[in-house]
Amino acid sequence: MERTAKIEKLRGLLDPAVQNQGAFLVDLSLKGEGKRQLLEVFCDTERGITINECAEISRQVLPLLETSGILGESFRLDVSSPGVGVPLKDRRQYKSNIGRGMSVKYLEAGETRQAEGDLTGLTDDKITLRTETASIELGFDSIIEARVKIRW
Repeated sequence: MERTAKIEKLRGLLDPAVQNQGAFLVDLSLKGEGKRQLLEVFCDTERGITINECAEISRQVLPLLETSGILGESFRLDVSSPGVGVPLKDRRQYKSNIGRGMSVKYLEAGETRQAEGDLTGLTDDKITLRTETASIELGFDSIIEARVKIRW
């Protein structure tokens, strides 16, 4: 089975199980081949996800993976949060990051632009970013990439 098709099957299998644990599936990554396959499952919640929640999701999805046969008999599973500095992939991730600094690449009038500031607002279709000089609203359809900035 082609890797892309395998990932889509895995997404369909795992998404409901992750949702049953009160989280959402952000992304999947499948690395290696044969007996050296590693499936990375990235989950989150609107308030942020804990290590204990990731462990529980792992306990719930492992039997599904084993009985599905999609990955064969031998594989490794890693369930975690997407991690600091990784671009946000799901609109639901923005909610837990309100008040945090962000770096956002977006399209405006056909040109790629970048803005940095604090995420101060969120609706179904846009975010509000307070920069040093203004407050700007960016539609999700114009956002190319958004990353939470780490403050030291």
